[in-house]
Amino acid sequence: MKIAIPATAPDLGAVVENRLGAAPYLLVINTEDMSFEAVAGPSPSIGPGAGIEAISIVTDMGAKAIIAGFVSPHIALTLEKNGIAVITPVGGSVMDAVEKYRRGVLPGMTGGPQQPEVLIDSHAEPQLQTAFRKAARQFFSIFPVLAGVILLVGLFRGFISRDLLLTIFSGKVIQDTLWGACIGSVLSGNPVNSYVVAETLLKMGVSLFGAAALMVSWVNVGLLQLPAEISALGTRFAVSRTIAAFLMAIVVSILTVFLTGGRV
Repeated sequence: MKIAIPATAPDLGAVVENRLGAAPYLLVINTEDMSFEAVAGPSPSIGPGAGIEAISIVTDMGAKAIIAGFVSPHIALTLEKNGIAVITPVGGSVMDAVEKYRRGVLPGMTGGPQQPEVLIDSHAEPQLQTAFRKAARQFFSIFPVLAGVILLVGLFRGFISRDLLLTIFSGKVIQDTLWGACIGSVLSGNPVNSYVVAETLLKMGVSLFGAAALMVSWVNVGLLQLPAEISALGTRFAVSRTIAAFLMAIVVSILTVFLTGGRV
């Protein structure tokens, strides 16, 4: 049987990561012969969709169980309904987690302890040093994306005239909000990037309704991630969440602008 574990390194001596979406590596291990495959985890620039993409990766590799420090309860329930066991909370080294899984003594397993047991690897780095390493890694992974967005915004302003943009965003509340929500829904990346794009639109004369809708839908909709979400959580859940998020982006954007009096 194959199990999936998010890890800090591509080997069995690594430490189990707390969340799937934040793991540098995803290990899929065959519990019968201890052979394993290690793949790079999703890029942090994906944002909230990183966890869903990680689940899609390991399930495509044949994993029938996921072991991690934490998995969102509603995602865990959906996975279990689709035959994927979810075991949390688990810490310590990957090897220890696998051995405990094989003996059936991980927290939450039948016959296992009811209280979480977190092991500390004797070779693990001090927690503070590990935290700094993670923060630095996330910063350096986000910086190129942000720089790329700034460059793309420059190209956008060079090739798309203000007059053309204002024919799309005419200043009407509903029209601007719909266009902003549509554009934000098909874009993907770190939420910070949406602030840069929205600021550029405002400077070019787009209404606050359009800019707000773009930011809200950018963070919450994610049409480009829909195939991965369908693979991990099922078509009905993924499509329903996407439609609800799109509609809520419109409502939240209009409400936000009215509550702030149209000021930034």
